[in-house]
Parts: sequence; structure tokens; C-alpha cells
Amino acid sequence: MLPVQGIAPAAALALVLLAAGGSLARAESGPVSEAVAGSTPFTALLRISGEPVALGVGSFGGERFMVDAEVTGGVLRGRVFAAATPVVVLGSEQWGHLGRGDTVRVPGTASPPDRLGRATAVFVPASAPTIEEAGGRLGYTGDLRGRFRDLSLRDARDGGLLPGMALGDRTGMDPALAEAMRTTGLTHLTAVSGANCSYVVGFAYLGLRTIRVPRLVAALGAVVALVCFVMLVGPEPSVLRAAVMGSIGVAAVLSGRGKVSLTVLLVSVIALLAADPWLCVSFAFILSVLATLGLITAGPMVVRVLERIMPRFIAQLLAIPLTAQMFCTPVLVLLQPTLPLYSLPANVLASPVVPGITLLGMLAVLALVAAPALAHPLITAAHWGTRWVAGVSDVLSTAPAASLPWPTGAAGTVAAVLGAVLLLLLLARYETAARRGSPAGSTEEEDPRLRPPSASSLRLRGGRRPTGRAGPPRRVGPGARPFARSLVRPVAIAVAVCIAGGLVLVGRSAPPEARWILTMCDVGQGDGIVVRTTEGHALVVDVGPDPEAIDHCLDTLGIQVIDALVISHLHEDHYGGIEGAVRDRTVSALYYSTGESSLPGVLADAAGSAGVAVTRLTDTTELDLPPLAVDVLWAGGHTAGTEENDSSAVLEILVPTSERPISVLLLGDLEEQAAATLLAEQPDLAGSTVDVLKIAHHGARNGGTALIEALRPRLALISVGSDNGYGHPHAATLEALDSVGTATARTDQLGSFTLDVVDSLLEIHRIR
Repeated sequence: MLPVQGIAPAAALALVLLAAGGSLARAESGPVSEAVAGSTPFTALLRISGEPVALGVGSFGGERFMVDAEVTGGVLRGRVFAAATPVVVLGSEQWGHLGRGDTVRVPGTASPPDRLGRATAVFVPASAPTIEEAGGRLGYTGDLRGRFRDLSLRDARDGGLLPGMALGDRTGMDPALAEAMRTTGLTHLTAVSGANCSYVVGFAYLGLRTIRVPRLVAALGAVVALVCFVMLVGPEPSVLRAAVMGSIGVAAVLSGRGKVSLTVLLVSVIALLAADPWLCVSFAFILSVLATLGLITAGPMVVRVLERIMPRFIAQLLAIPLTAQMFCTPVLVLLQPTLPLYSLPANVLASPVVPGITLLGMLAVLALVAAPALAHPLITAAHWGTRWVAGVSDVLSTAPAASLPWPTGAAGTVAAVLGAVLLLLLLARYETAARRGSPAGSTEEEDPRLRPPSASSLRLRGGRRPTGRAGPPRRVGPGARPFARSLVRPVAIAVAVCIAGGLVLVGRSAPPEARWILTMCDVGQGDGIVVRTTEGHALVVDVGPDPEAIDHCLDTLGIQVIDALVISHLHEDHYGGIEGAVRDRTVSALYYSTGESSLPGVLADAAGSAGVAVTRLTDTTELDLPPLAVDVLWAGGHTAGTEENDSSAVLEILVPTSERPISVLLLGDLEEQAAATLLAEQPDLAGSTVDVLKIAHHGARNGGTALIEALRPRLALISVGSDNGYGHPHAATLEALDSVGTATARTDQLGSFTLDVVDSLLEIHRIR
């Protein structure tokens, strides 16, 4: 028989499980599951339910976006069907401009998702979508968000931060700033959170009370303001979760009754899971619950401890990020196995301006509705705050040891939990000691002169009592110490342990294994290509003109051994940086191609310092670089008087992946006539599948377009200096790539970037 105490938990579990069963039944209804199982193409009618998320710059289909949507109907094998199936759409640039509520009709294929979640399939469109923009409330709020974003992005000095901090809209945010905020633990400021909802409720309530609106009416007005805010940013599950958690936080602050707040938190979690069972696998939901739980249960205790050694306002300012960080770190290390060393100071420095940014952002939105002329000055004022936040993240993200490695998997989570528990126990111990009047619980007698007087003794002449409160009893005696002084030793020990642990982690924790297969190093006007062989090993083709640039790129990639260093031809923009490439690295072999008879001194000196012989490439040279398969298609002067560019080594590289080998063709600086000869001598080349083509001579016109048109590569790589004086890449080259549907990635636009393989697709990722 079930005990009485177990009835409520059992009922809650049954409610959530029943809701989950209903959700699964609805999601799997209709023929979409059949199409997924048979990989059958179909025409889908999609309703967009989320904001597009950029996945990376440049891939096989151009820039890709991920969009949450729901298949509401379509045509499969000639039959019209209706459905309500949530999916994730992976689309091209056109999908990046869609808004919530838009309806899209497009053919495509669906495959099973690679992770557990609300979406039952991943839908990949096969053509451009036919879009019908949302109308009504969704259309109006989408237009309002777009106007606010466009107006905010006119001043880019904050890196596009204002739309994210005000409305959770990160579509225009600078990727470098997003990475800096992740490193400093400030990413939560760019998403709609409970804090945003709390500010909206608080400002609305206080504003109404200021104009003497009755308390009950002001409370109702605050609720209406919160509902309007949720409608503006989008009533998706993450926003509803933030609204509920923010409301709980406000209730906790206003009531001061932690136990009641904890009960409300638990009931809200059950209600949210019943409404959307898939929140249980949402990291955003889990982190929000943990942060709210920490603020309700441990937050008051942390404030009481800190205010012993600092003013109450500063203690409250520190307690919020400190408590949230303690409770959330065990989950955060699962997402990113690093410890943001400066997260606490970054949050403390940023937090004073966050309420003002939220208030000014909301007022600017209201101004766009009622008085558009006022919107710009309000946004300009808000930019002062967002530039401060962006500056904090930029400065602290480049500070020494800004992001310390942390153990991955269960070990990292257990270590984070133990650290958080240890810190909480330490704080609780000293709070208990302070309540007793001595850190060690000493029993010295109180000085009666310092004992708080009784209530009767506080009466003054005229029968009135003083309004001030008596302070805590003080103890005297040789063993008495101020509480602040008592914290010095344990805090020093804790800091020492943290520093020692961080040093150990830095020294012993291996970085996660790289997924990249090729990197284009930004070496200025030149080439520098790194093809990964094994962990810490690589094939390097050309090294650019600057030793420091290629050395920095190889250091960033963690390359310790160069299995083969190939200089495609003897022009300085391809070999000038060789000293930086071989610096403090092991070089197993060094090859070069040329039409000249002599070797530059810098090349010979680098070979001597690396202790390796220099080998001249020919068409028959074999490069043994497992797991890569490398074939030399062209090398050296084929005829007397060959130009040095036409002596460039042309390498075909097959990179094995879990799906299929990826074909990469590196052209050096091959010019148009030599390219035509190469196609004539290699007739099978035109009929082969070339996934990635390194465009010849930085995209110059003299490289011609014959190879582009014959090979029709899926992705083109162009290594070129920013603002170079040669006009590279030439418009004719770019037009030829566009005409065959080839996506392009360039170092002058992206800096150094890696090429990754994700589910048989190629993704470009910038590296810092």
C-alpha cells in the first residue's frame, strides 16, 4: 500500500508521464515517421515555431541555419496528409530570415534526429522554400522585433548585443563577442531568462505604484506587462519557463518566505513538465531550475555570510551570481568541459547595468508602437550599458587562464558537485559560528554592558520606544575575533586549493579531441593549409610570408609534429614563413616543387634547423601519410621556361570520415594554361567528385575558371589577404563559383577557420 507521503509524488509522476505519452502520440501521428523510416522525399507544409539559429559560415549548401518547425501537412507519394509533427529544419541562408508563425512549403527529406528531444526528425529542404509570412499577432510582434533589431544594429559598437539582452534575439550578434561571453560566463545575459521577466514585473509594478495605483491593480498590471513581454519575445517553452521562474523569484523577494517559494518552484516544475514533457531534456530548463533553487534555498544564507564582511548591497550583488554558479556548474561542465575563471567578477561587473538595459529596451519597444521618434534616443542610452557589458567580456576573456580545462563526463560532474557542496558547507559552518557569536563556538561570557536591553528598558520618556533595532550581542575576551578576520584562513586555503587544482587541470587535462579535418590559416596574402592526420600531427602545405602568423595558427591547433611540410612553389608568399612553421616542432619530411634550379636560403636554413632533408616533388612522388591518401597530380616544370606559378604542386587528398572519404584538391598558384594541361593529362579528374577545392592564386583572374566549371566543387577555399592591392579574389572567379552553386569560404572575411565534418556535411568554424 502506498504511504500517504508518496501520493503526491506518484500523482505528479503520473501526470507528467501521461502528458509525455500524449505528446509522443501526437508527434508520431501522420506519415512523417514513414517517410523518415524509408528516407522518402516528400513535400512538407511547415509552420515555423522558433527563431533561426546560425550553425556556421560556409558549408556544402552555403551558410546553414537551424530552425524549429512543425510539419502541419504535405504530400507523400501523391497523397495529401495532415500532421502535427515537430521537426528541426537544416536550411540555407533563406531560412535565416524566417519568423515565428511563417508558413513554408518545400520538398525535402527527413532523417532521424541525432539527439533526444521534442523534434522527431531532421528535415533537409531540397529546394528554395515558398514562404507565406505570418499575420495577426505573430506577424505584428515579429515586425516589431525586426524594427527594434534593425534600429539597434545601426550602432555596431556593442557587437549586436542589445537585441539579445532586451529580447533574446541573437541573430545579429558578433560571433567573436558571443565566444567571449561564453568564456566569461555571460551568455545567459543574451537569452530571455527569469531575470528579464523579474525586471519587467518589478518595473511595471513600481511604475504603477509610483503614480499611486492601488496595490492589487498594480500587481495585475505587472502580470499584464509580463504577458505582453512573453508575447513579444515569443511564447515558446523556454520563454514560458523563464516567465514562471522569474515570477517565482519575484514572489520570493517580496514575501521573504523561502519554504513557500520552494513549494511554488516544485509545483511550477511539475506544471511545466506536464505542459511540455520535453523540457526534462532541455539544458536551459535544467539550468533555470537549478539557479532558482539555489537562490531560494542557499541565496539568503550566502547573503548573510557575505554581509558580515561587506555592505549588504554588495553582498546581495555577489550572492546572486555566486549561488547560481555553484548550483549550475555541475551541468555547465557537461556542455563545455571548462571552468570560466572570471565568471563571478564578470557577472558582478555586468549586473549593475542589466536592469537599466532591460528597462530602456522595453521603453524603446513601447516607443516604436506609440512614439517612434523616441525609440532612437532610448536605444542610444541602452547602448552605453551594452558596450560596457561587451567591454567586460572582451577584456576578461583575454585575461590569463580565462577558461581552465575541466574533466569531462561523469568525473567532471562529480568533481563540480563536490566542490559546490564543500563551498556551501564552509559557508554554512561560518554562518552558524557567527550566530553563536564566535567562529569556533567559544563560550566566553558576554559582557552584561553589551547585552541587548529588554523591551521594557527601551521605553523613553513619554512612553515611546526607539525605532532602531538592537544589534547582535558582542563577546569580549582574549579569544574573541571579528567574523571577517576569522574568514581569512579558510578563504586563503580555499583559494590556494582552487589555484592548485586549476594548475593541475591545466597541466594534466587533455583537450577534447579535435573534429576538424582541414584548417586554412590566415597568413595574410599567401597560403597556409593544415590537414590533420592524427592528434597533434598534420600535413602542412605552404606557410605564408610571415613566420609568426603560421606559428600562431599551428600553436592554436596544437600541432606538435609536421608529418610532411610541402612548399607548393618557390614564391615568398608560400615559403617565407617556414621558420615559424618548424619552430619547436618535429618535422618528418620536407618537400617542394619549383621550376627553378636553386633553393632559397631561408628554405635550406629551415631544413637544416629541423634536421630534415629537402626533397623535390615529381609526379611520381609518394607521400605516405596515413590515414590520408595523398596523390601528387602535378609538380615541377613540365616544359622549359615554365612560370613558377605553373610549377605549383597540385595535391589530391582523400580524408576518411565515418560517412565517406572527403576529396580535397589543392591547386597552389596554378594559372589558366597549366590548368587546361592538367585537365588534359588527368581525364578522370573532370568526372571525379571533388568536395573541396583550394582556389588557385588567391582567386586571381589568371587562374581561369576551367577547373571550377569542370569539377563543380561543393566548397571553395580562398586564402587571400584583407584589403590586398591585387584585387584578389577577382569578380570573374567569384561569379564562376556562384554559377556552379559552390559555397565559398575566404580568410580575408573569416580569418583562420577549420573545416569540420558533421553528419556527412561540411561546416566552417572560425578560430580565434
